[in-house]
Amino acid sequence: MSPVSSGNAQVRIVADVHERASGIPTLLEAAGAEVAVVSLHAGDYAVGALTLVERKSVSDLHGAILKGRLWPQLGKLRSESMFPYLLIEGPDLDLGPLHPNAIRGACLAAIDQGVALLRTVDQDDSARWLYRLAVRCQRVEDAPDRPAYAQRPKAAPGIATAEALLAAVPGISSGSARALLRHFGSVRGVLEATSQEILSVRGIGPERVRALEETLRAQVGPSFNAR
Repeated sequence: MSPVSSGNAQVRIVADVHERASGIPTLLEAAGAEVAVVSLHAGDYAVGALTLVERKSVSDLHGAILKGRLWPQLGKLRSESMFPYLLIEGPDLDLGPLHPNAIRGACLAAIDQGVALLRTVDQDDSARWLYRLAVRCQRVEDAPDRPAYAQRPKAAPGIATAEALLAAVPGISSGSARALLRHFGSVRGVLEATSQEILSVRGIGPERVRALEETLRAQVGPSFNAR
């Protein structure tokens, strides 16, 4: 990554301690940024102007969704910054156990919550995006006020995210997603339910159970098996 000038002022970026292993802080320093590595309360990079970035490789993203970690992380990111970003690193979004529809539904759900999405191919590309975002944010910081168009409203967290994820399954409407969440309490509860348990939900018939099974089979193990 070659250095990029941002004028006379040096770009300052704060990286979380867990990002050392990625090599991205070193790439940012090579680009001319002043990088501080600390333990961040939320996100992986603080790039200025109340902007935080959560970085995830494609495999990390799949894992975080399956283990229920992504939404709390994004919730914390939104509460700690005015302009939250989710940076997804890797050339193929489908290199993981989630069905293509499910992983894209999760990305759309994050966007619906007001989290901007960045896609990068590797660490070098991630460093370039982080550097350019920091340059942009820190140019704005010196202005007395941010322009009105830069103020993004924040969507309410919680059930809307889980509903959007389930509604990404073919044949599952928003109403069906809400019914499943009311019955099982969470996306994890749906994932861990058997086909017979899901059939007990009003409005959920065999075709919808089959759609859930075909979409989520890779990550639910023995769930959705008739007993």
